[in-house]
Amino acid sequence: MQKVVIITGASSGIGFDTAKLLAEKGYIVYGIARSKIETDLFFSKQVDVTQADQLMKAFKEIYDKEKQIDIIINNAGMGISGSIEYTDESDIIDIFNVNFNGLHYVIQKALPYLRESKGKIINVGSVAGPLSIPFQGFYSASKAAVETYTQALAIELKPMHIQVCTVLPGDIKTNFTKNRRKNKNESLLYKERVDQSIGVMAKDEENGMSSQYAAKVFLKLVKKKRMPLSKTIGFKYKIFILLNKVLPKRFVVWIIGKLYGFTNIKNKG
Repeated sequence: MQKVVIITGASSGIGFDTAKLLAEKGYIVYGIARSKIETDLFFSKQVDVTQADQLMKAFKEIYDKEKQIDIIINNAGMGISGSIEYTDESDIIDIFNVNFNGLHYVIQKALPYLRESKGKIINVGSVAGPLSIPFQGFYSASKAAVETYTQALAIELKPMHIQVCTVLPGDIKTNFTKNRRKNKNESLLYKERVDQSIGVMAKDEENGMSSQYAAKVFLKLVKKKRMPLSKTIGFKYKIFILLNKVLPKRFVVWIIGKLYGFTNIKNKG
């Protein structure tokens, strides 16, 4: 019997390529996005993950048609960059609404169906969760929340035989950095370091893994009889995560600052 997979944030990047690959491999795939997905490669629905009523309606429609929902891939996300001090309150609310609250709403509305199928939930976190990235503080915080939430969820759902996994991608060559919101009223106190940080992000993304490579990781997880609780994409990032666990936190923070080239930049203002 074909498995039914729902993927959020499927209009582009990792979400689109994962939906495309799974459909090619014989899965019944529904891509969900806030904007209309122009494709005939898989089924799609225009849904805002921050609107629980829209999710409930969409999932019921899918279930009524397919008679099952087996796998949820929570990929929808957004980014903001800039100093923590000068980030607008509206941007903080938006990033947590999409990256965390929306992820929760998807799971909450899908669980009645997943209990029936003894399905799988794959939440997309980020290496930026355990490794706090300067001038992406709220993005890092939202993704750290995803990881800790998923760990608790795994314990709660184990008796129901629902598997849960957090995927931690590193830099992926998509338009994520290009689409990231930037602080509108950044202070000169931070501007040079913010610009430096954004430059490093853009370069890392340009040299990052392809979204097609990431899609293959999701395919392996979907096919796996027993998923791991956490999966980091990319050998380099696995090393970073390991070092974060074994090295003193002060040293880890120093290394991250060094990687972003902040040691020789002075504050202005």
